Amino acid sequence: MLRVLESSQQVKTKHKHALGSVLSEAFADQITTQHEKTSKSLVRRDRRATADRYIDMMFYTPLPDDKLINRLVAWTTAQDEYTANGEKLSKQFAHVEISFPFTLDNKSFEDEQTMGFSIVQNKTVSLRLKHWRPEYTAIRVYVDAAIYVKLYQTCMLLDLQNIRFDQFAMYGAVILPLHVLMERNRKDHGTYCSKIITEVLQQFNIGGQRFLQLIPCLSTPSLLYKFIKTCSHTVAPVVSPLAIGQQG
Repeated sequence: MLRVLESSQQVKTKHKHALGSVLSEAFADQITTQHEKTSKSLVRRDRRATADRYIDMMFYTPLPDDKLINRLVAWTTAQDEYTANGEKLSKQFAHVEISFPFTLDNKSFEDEQTMGFSIVQNKTVSLRLKHWRPEYTAIRVYVDAAIYVKLYQTCMLLDLQNIRFDQFAMYGAVILPLHVLMERNRKDHGTYCSKIITEVLQQFNIGGQRFLQLIPCLSTPSLLYKFIKTCSHTVAPVVSPLAIGQQG
């Protein structure tokens, strides 16, 4: 535990030192470059041959004895998908995060940890070191090195802004009128996991044109999963060490 805390503190310190050079460029010109849970596999995009880095989109499926609110969110926002054999599956996710496996200078983190970016109920937006529990399903998305750095830097900055959780919009995303959701912003109202993650991915055109059609305030973890997976037209299963996470 002490080692994990020390490692986390070291990363935080490096982030602070890096901000001097980050602030002037993190929101600069928009750079346009850019299986399944049952086997705990990753979906890899067909751009792997040309991309330099990758992120893992981590989708959390609540257990039967999980918190009621997590199970309700997953159930009410479930998305159906069909296997190659025509079998219908219901994907029920309650939370989503972006996992950064490498530092800005392309080094791995200690103890098989990665940096997870998201927000949870009653907390603020954060970027922190973590392991991943087996309840997470991962979709791997390959990106250019420049995009990876810009995305990481953007998440670093958002981590420092004390953006709170927008409980009203999160739990009302599937029933509230669109104009009500569109009026809510980070500064005054806060945000929620699938909304802010959709926004930062779209900021750097990750996912392509179809993904840009997803309205962030209507995004739920299950819907985001469906869009991200649909954008990966050519897929191949890759066994992931993230599927053997310890906590998260």
